[in-house]
Amino acid sequence: MAASIPQLLHVPSLDSTIGAVLVGTVVGVMLYGLTVHQTYRYFKLYPADRLLLKVLVATILVFETVHTVLWIIVVYHYTISEAFNLPGVLLGHWAVRTTFMITSFAVLVCQIFYVCRVYLIGFQYRWLAVPAVISMLSGFSFGMAGGVEAFLYAHYITDFQHFSWMVSIAYGFAVLTDVILTSALVFVLHRSRTGFKRTDSMIDVLIIYTINTGLLTSVVSILAFVFALILPGNLIYAAITIVGSKLYANSVLAVLNSRRSIDDRFLDAFESFDLPSIPNSRDITCEVYRRGAHSPMVWNAPQMASCVSQTTTISQGMSFATHVDGDVGSRV
Repeated sequence: MAASIPQLLHVPSLDSTIGAVLVGTVVGVMLYGLTVHQTYRYFKLYPADRLLLKVLVATILVFETVHTVLWIIVVYHYTISEAFNLPGVLLGHWAVRTTFMITSFAVLVCQIFYVCRVYLIGFQYRWLAVPAVISMLSGFSFGMAGGVEAFLYAHYITDFQHFSWMVSIAYGFAVLTDVILTSALVFVLHRSRTGFKRTDSMIDVLIIYTINTGLLTSVVSILAFVFALILPGNLIYAAITIVGSKLYANSVLAVLNSRRSIDDRFLDAFESFDLPSIPNSRDITCEVYRRGAHSPMVWNAPQMASCVSQTTTISQGMSFATHVDGDVGSRV
């Protein structure tokens, strides 16, 4: 059987380069549509959120838009503009080089949100955010270094294999950051268990929710880490990073948009308690809480603690449960 042109030229096949990028871009565009929908839903449901959080959501949308446009340009260039021009197909396009940096920024912005969520849990737990910040910045540095190397030395598509290890390390740190942040939240949630069956069951739900939030992004980051390490000569890892970036954005937006449903669930469970039977409960403050609890800006830890005596352990668990997913919106 005659050898194919890629085999004769000792370059990766189109299936593992342009084909992989095409598939990744198609999936990425679909996920980008979900990002746009979730962004619209966020601004519609939470117009009272602080400006900083709105800027964060807008920044995520901007980076994901640029990221999507760049990969569409890459696909168009290699499949249409240079479809029958072999030397042109082998050249490294500027849009491919740019995606290294844009992806690094997109992932960084999403991880900053999760770091802030851990930081705002409480003063005594802020040290848990330190290793996450170190890991996050390390991964960002390797991603940016890969982008600089791409602009300086990636004249041909085969040159990307010389610094794909930087992409691998960057996603390795992304996985480490996800694990640290998830572990920190689970650790604090577990310590917030009160011994009350209803409260502990709600905390268990939050623990599962916290783990599931970072599970999919971690799995995709691990795949990008592995493929960039063992198959540096193709662009399969690049296709995975397209999907990974979109999953990070959608996970943050999903957390923000789920606050109202989570608030309603915990409010219903909380109001089922017989507050007068709890010693030192503050009836007037609790009445104020009930009237304003449906607002995500109102339902936060200080108000929760005021409804129940500080000597009652149930307030600790309930206040943290709300604080994790709702208080970021009111304090960031």
